[in-house]
Amino acid sequence: MAADPRALVGRITKRFKRRFWGRTFRCPVCHLELSLHDLDANGLVVCPLCGVVLELDLPYGHAVPVVHDVEIFRPQPKLRVHPMATHIPIGLYPFAVLGAFLLAMISAAGAVGIKLGAAVASSTPLIEQATLVLLALSVGFSLITAASGLWDWAFRYRRRRYAQITLKIACAVAFLALGAVAVALHVSGIVFSPVTGLMDLATFGGLLAGLLYLAALAAGMVLLATLGHVGGNLVFGR
Repeated sequence: MAADPRALVGRITKRFKRRFWGRTFRCPVCHLELSLHDLDANGLVVCPLCGVVLELDLPYGHAVPVVHDVEIFRPQPKLRVHPMATHIPIGLYPFAVLGAFLLAMISAAGAVGIKLGAAVASSTPLIEQATLVLLALSVGFSLITAASGLWDWAFRYRRRRYAQITLKIACAVAFLALGAVAVALHVSGIVFSPVTGLMDLATFGGLLAGLLYLAALAAGMVLLATLGHVGGNLVFGR
């Protein structure tokens, strides 16, 4: 049963890669997947993981990478801020999403007439505040993560236009934008009641704001998972 979701995710990922990266090949040393768009004007590419310089031959239309050289003098900072900083938003954001969807379910139950216990009613304001704190921290720390990632790209990878790094930059910008929207909606008071901590699902405006808020959080979760997956590939390879 567990293999079916993995297979579905694998097919979606493969289709997305084919559309975004085009044709790909693997580094013969570390097996990192690279795109033909990563090649420079001379038909060479430096593997961002292991540092070998690959020359790509295309006999009969098949991509065959050949090790041409090795980049010896790659900057190797002793303190890798970016990989460490990524753990903060990746660790906090899912709990913020969990809190928001828990509040949405409690709000929906109340809207359809299901009576909530006193313990649940008294805890919803605390859950709402905790969700806001976690959301704000994860989005705030993602700024540090994005800045340190750009620093790595500039000095460790010499601003080379790898498809994976381009994808990471695009996802990071989108995550920051969606995170800012979610935080703004949360603190505005149009999504959650400052008294009960619940969503106002009885009115059209409250329902629309709540759906927009949850959609922003869900999309941010997808972007964060993509960032973590691609970043893990760049650190550990296949």
